[in-house]
Amino acid sequence: MDFYVYLNGTRRGPFTEDRLRSFLGDGLLQASDLAAEEGNQGWKPLGEFRRFTEFSPSPPILNEATAAPAAELPTSSGIARNNATALTRRLSTDELGSHARANLAPDETPHFKTSLHWIIFARFAGLAALAFLFAAIPFAIGVQALTGMEFGWFALPLPAFLMVPPAIAFASSELVVTDRRVLIKTGVVRRQTMEMFIARVESIAVEQGFLGRFFDFGSVTIRGTGGFEESLAPIAQPLAFRDSVQRLQRHEGSSSAREITAVRPTAPPLS
Repeated sequence: MDFYVYLNGTRRGPFTEDRLRSFLGDGLLQASDLAAEEGNQGWKPLGEFRRFTEFSPSPPILNEATAAPAAELPTSSGIARNNATALTRRLSTDELGSHARANLAPDETPHFKTSLHWIIFARFAGLAALAFLFAAIPFAIGVQALTGMEFGWFALPLPAFLMVPPAIAFASSELVVTDRRVLIKTGVVRRQTMEMFIARVESIAVEQGFLGRFFDFGSVTIRGTGGFEESLAPIAQPLAFRDSVQRLQRHEGSSSAREITAVRPTAPPLS
């Protein structure tokens, strides 16, 4: 038997029973979402179907020691936001970089932040080591042999300056996920910034090799509506970054569904 689901003011489906179970298990649907069997004109919450009773929320058990005062209980307008923050930790503005703090809206809540991975230092460290062994040391020895003076040894620390560009890039990079947007900033001299609303993110692709999985870094490609695409690498915690955006997208969709259900408690007939 196939099912139809009423979400965001639109009838969606038909879906098989196994697919609806998958949606419920992943949190894409809630037990309170309206659904109807194919050929049946009546809509009712998914949790009332015998096939999906295991997804029905259990009422909380409160006692005198754990019961919260009535004034502290969340209102219906704040349920979706409270559910979102239950799965993603809120960040204080002190944990954010200067760019994110300056562009954060007064009622916008940051939930996740990351930056470029420290692996960017590895390549430059290798170049610095090669420059030290095959350029700085031979130069210093040659100057001393030709002039009998030791001022050529001042060239030995110069390869360390190759570490300055990655240090600046690492310190200046910001990737922040809020309940509304994805904020990205890289570079200082050549500064690049990007902002995208959570609802406009279509997909986030993550590529990780063996070292990437071992050290938790990878390349991230963000695809948005209108053909927008932005690639960043190497990013620390790329999977956590993707999962944070997807969780907030799911709860944003749940928020819209709850609001529509509150305004229109009954869905239109299937026909």
